[in-house]
Amino acid sequence: DNSAIAICGLMGYDGFDSWRNGQLFDIQASLEIGLDDVICSAGSWDSCTSTTSHNCGHGEDIHLNCVPEARVDEFTIVNEAGEDGQGRGLLLYNGQTVCDDSFSDNSAIAICGLMGYEGFDSWRNGQLFDIQASLEIGLDDVVCTAGAWSYCTHT
Repeated sequence: DNSAIAICGLMGYDGFDSWRNGQLFDIQASLEIGLDDVICSAGSWDSCTSTTSHNCGHGEDIHLNCVPEARVDEFTIVNEAGEDGQGRGLLLYNGQTVCDDSFSDNSAIAICGLMGYEGFDSWRNGQLFDIQASLEIGLDDVVCTAGAWSYCTHT
């Protein structure tokens, strides 16, 4: 189980809920086996040893079900219809709007980073979508002294 925890953690997940081995997919036959003898003494990758030479068949391939990291602060961006904005549109925090008080470029960088983006190209404020009138304001006074969420405060 330490190996599953370590590998899922390395990929940015909080953990795993199951794993199994076997040749379950046709595509496995066309892939090389990259690691063997993965042994982890704890749930972090730096506690693991492995080898790139192997004595395996694809019947020993690992299938892993990682669990997403639980986030308290959940940001999304929606379009005018309230659907996924593909990274451009109205910023929501736990389904509510974000007030522009104290919002800055650092705030945009930090929040975009939380959502998996490398940065932002622009942001603007105001009531641009009709949907905003039906939503509560959920976050205010987002002050970020640097471009990471750990440097931010809010009310």
